[in-house]
Parts: sequence; structure tokens; C-alpha cells
Amino acid sequence: MKTINQDITTKIDYSAVDILYMLRDLPDACCVFKLVTDPFGTVRDMQFLYVNEKYSSLVGKSSAELVGSTFFDTVANRDEDWIRLSYQAAIMRQPVINRTYNTQYNKWFEFLAVPVYQKGYCAFIIHDVTAVKRKEDHIEITAKSNNVIIECAKVLSANEFRTGMRSALKILGNVLKAARVGVIQTRDGSCVGDMYDWIDKKFGIGLPHKKTFEEFDVINLWQKQMEGNSVVLVEDTVSTREFSADIYENVYAGTLTRYALAKLTDKNDTIGYLVIDNYSLDLDINIKEVIEAVAIFISEELRNYNLAKEMIFMSAHDALTELGNRNSFNTAVRTIEGMEVSIGICFADINGLKAINDTNGHEAGDEIIKSAGETFSSIFKKKNCYRIGGDEFVAIVPQVTEEHFNELIEKLRKKAKNPSLAIGAIWLERAENVEEMVNEADKLMYSDKAAYYSDNNDRRHEYISQE
Repeated sequence: MKTINQDITTKIDYSAVDILYMLRDLPDACCVFKLVTDPFGTVRDMQFLYVNEKYSSLVGKSSAELVGSTFFDTVANRDEDWIRLSYQAAIMRQPVINRTYNTQYNKWFEFLAVPVYQKGYCAFIIHDVTAVKRKEDHIEITAKSNNVIIECAKVLSANEFRTGMRSALKILGNVLKAARVGVIQTRDGSCVGDMYDWIDKKFGIGLPHKKTFEEFDVINLWQKQMEGNSVVLVEDTVSTREFSADIYENVYAGTLTRYALAKLTDKNDTIGYLVIDNYSLDLDINIKEVIEAVAIFISEELRNYNLAKEMIFMSAHDALTELGNRNSFNTAVRTIEGMEVSIGICFADINGLKAINDTNGHEAGDEIIKSAGETFSSIFKKKNCYRIGGDEFVAIVPQVTEEHFNELIEKLRKKAKNPSLAIGAIWLERAENVEEMVNEADKLMYSDKAAYYSDNNDRRHEYISQE
């Protein structure tokens, strides 16, 4: 009686028919080749000796058509690597694994080439790995996409706003192989504000000028293209003709073939757009996912930057007139004191404000103050003007000739009728004792105010009560 060990060690011989029968039941496509070589041993073709039903189904030919025929004669969509792999398996007697993409079937296949029978013979086992490959690609694309998002977030948060913005746009531009990447701020959803961009040194050109955006109403086009989405890919700018032929012909044609848009938001308000121009179509990242995520980080930085700017502005400006306040006035006096520049100082005060407040209320008085501030700053430029008291305004005008300064004062006197302004002005060739100049201009203003009330007897009592 045989023992178990004897059964296990018993040599079992399988016939060629037995082996082919087992190959027939493989879950994958399989074929066996005999190599066809020239007199020098170079592989020229492969002759089919066997194919299973799955291989026949894969190539769309019956086993009768394939067996006995050669690879090049029967297979239309050939993989040239098969010759190399067959040589290594059949001649070198080394098993080989290779993965390739088949354009005809839009699938990924993994080929296992193994030596069989004797030298010059090999078998190919073909496994469909499309699902596996797509999963691997998805994981890789997700990882790369996340890395881009993280890098952009890092440079935005770790640097001063403008530096961080330039760095993030550069990362996006390089990864997306774009001609340019820009951030266009908007006010009230449509007016164009500040713009920031990164431009490819070889192929990029700068963003259109603000005037171009406004002239052709590009922001309105973008709003239509977004259609409530946070990101949109415009893969052919010719499609913009549907919305605006003017924009296509005057802004896009000849420079822009495609672009990606992402909305920048502050809660429910649109505060700008992230735009990537002429990005590559051959990318191994999820472009929509990357742009959408980076836009969120840019929106956050933009909100913080705008808030900081607003706080700085408010600390140096009067809230009612948006002219410089007392703090910025004092800073300006200290800054210009002793400079080798000519200087003109104008002190102005609103006539009759108390009567307006008493009669019509302080809201009406505020409107008069705003109007006076607009008149005052229209003459001397806003950057040179300060509201230093309830109805008192001062302009410090550097590097101005006496003649031109006097012309400005004359323009102010002619313009300051409603509301009426009492005006005092002084000019010096050199900015010395600026505080004394301001006091002197103040005295001249009071003289002008006294003259105003003297000429208007019915307002004399009002003037005295104000003082």
C-alpha cells in the first residue's frame, strides 16, 4: 500500500493536450507562440500554436483563423513590445511582466510572457488591469493634486500677502503648464479692482488692462460662464462668441485658446476671480479640484488682506469724508517739517454749519460736511487733504509754486459756494515751522469767516454763538 508521502512524490506526467486543456480554463486570455527567426536568429514574427477562447474574443478572431498564422498577419492593433518580450521568454528562457495601454480597446493590459516546451516557444497570458490602473492613477492624481493644494496654502499663509500671492500663482502656473495665472479683484461683484498675475517667461503675456476689462465687460461674461458653479473650464475660447463676439475678437482671439475660472468669495459675495490661461491639456492632476481648493485659500487671504487694509485706512482716515484724519495730519506735518520743498497750506471751515444742524438735524449737517470735503479734495487732491475737526479741513500741498497754489485757492473760492467755506491760505518756499504755518492759515481763515458774517448781517449772531 502506498503511503501519503509516496503519493505526493509520485511524478505526474502531463501531455501537451492536458496542458492546453488547463490553459483553456484560465480566467485570462492566453496564447502560445513559436518564434519565427531569420538565419541570424533575429525574431521576425511569432506563429500561433494555441489560443484560448478568451484570447479569440479579445482580438475578435476565431482560433481557426489564428492557429497556424503569424502575429503580424492576423493581429491589427499590435504591441511591438511583444517581439521583445517573446525573445526574452522563448530564447532567454526568462519570464517577463509588462503593462501597456491598448488604444483600440481603451484598456490597460498586463502581459505575462513565460517560456514553455523548449527554446523558441513561449506563452502569453493577458490580464485586463484597467480597473486596477485607473484606481492607481486616481490615487496618484489625488496625491499630486493634494500636494499642489498644500504647497499653495503654505506659501499663501507663510508670506506677506503680495509675496504669497505671487508664489501661489507661480506654483499653479508651473504645475498647470499655463501661459499666465491671474487674480482679478472685483468690487460690488463687477468693478475691476487690484490685479495680481504670474506670467510664463517664454509664452505668456500680461493680463489685459483694467480699462479693457471694463470696456468689454469681461466680468459680466465670466458671470454668465460660471452659471452658479465655483469652477468652470472654458476649453475653447471660440465658444465665448455665444456670449460676446466683441470680447472674443478684441480680447481673446490670437492670444487665448482656453482658460479656467474659479470664483473668489467672501461668504455669499464675489470678491474676484482666479483665472488660468492656456493651461495644458496633458496634466496628471485633477485641475478642477486643485483650482477650486486653491481659490478657497486665495479667497481667505484676500478677505484678510482687504480687512487689514480697511483697518489701516480707517485708522488714518475720517469715516465720513474718507479724507485723512487728525492722526494722519499730524504725521504729515512731522514728515514734511524741514524738507527742502516749497509748501502751500490751506485751512477751511464750513460757514453756517451750526444753523443747519439746529434747523435740519445732524444728518443734514453730515451731508454738508461730505459735500465740503468733496469740494476741498477736488481742488487739492485727496491725498493732501485732512479733516481735523467737525467742520475744519486742512490741505498740505508740497512741491507747489506760489503761482499755482494761488490759482488753486482761487478755484476753491469760486467753487466753495454751497456749502460756503471760510478760507485761509499761506505759501512758503521751504517747509519750515509747518505748525506755525498751519496756525497762520487758521487765523487767516477766521478773518475770512468774520468777513463772511460781516457781509451777512443776519448771520452775525450765529457766528458769535459758534465762537
